[in-house]
Amino acid sequence: MSILSIKRTLRERKFISAYIENGGNATKAYLAINPKYEGDSARVLGHNYLTKLNISQNELMELMGMTDAYLQEKLNEGLEAKKVISVIPMKAKEAQPNSTDLPDANSRNIDFVDVEDYAVRHKYLDTALKLKGSYPTEKKKVDLNVSGELEVNSELDKKLAQLDIKDLKKIVKLNIKANEAK
Repeated sequence: MSILSIKRTLRERKFISAYIENGGNATKAYLAINPKYEGDSARVLGHNYLTKLNISQNELMELMGMTDAYLQEKLNEGLEAKKVISVIPMKAKEAQPNSTDLPDANSRNIDFVDVEDYAVRHKYLDTALKLKGSYPTEKKKVDLNVSGELEVNSELDKKLAQLDIKDLKKIVKLNIKANEAK
């Protein structure tokens, strides 16, 4: 269901359209439907109006043309990123193994070649993995302060129940590291 197909007032639909036309700028969108306002008041009112409409970022991205297919296409382009570098070509007989001597560069002996841009590819791959939820973007702290009664059901549980809190914390940390390594 589209955010424009939900029952909305004409003013709300105009604000959403103006928001999209202004590249996601709530201040300009508010000024488009209420030109008498200016400056900070339009900024605050635009933000409040956007909050009131309760539109998700995903819905807005879809309306602005940033569909999943579009994002996948751009991701694939990024994963194939190349850059142009200049090189001084040398004939095989001129090249000396383990030599750092290069001929002087001039306009006649410089070539430009495409090579893989691994730094850019890494950023795109990092983004793709974050989008897929393949690894956490932030470290999370786990609170291990437990109080109350513990019901013991198995032999392993009985042995774990006998450990002190320091040993349990070590086990949890090792378990988290093992899961991150997977």
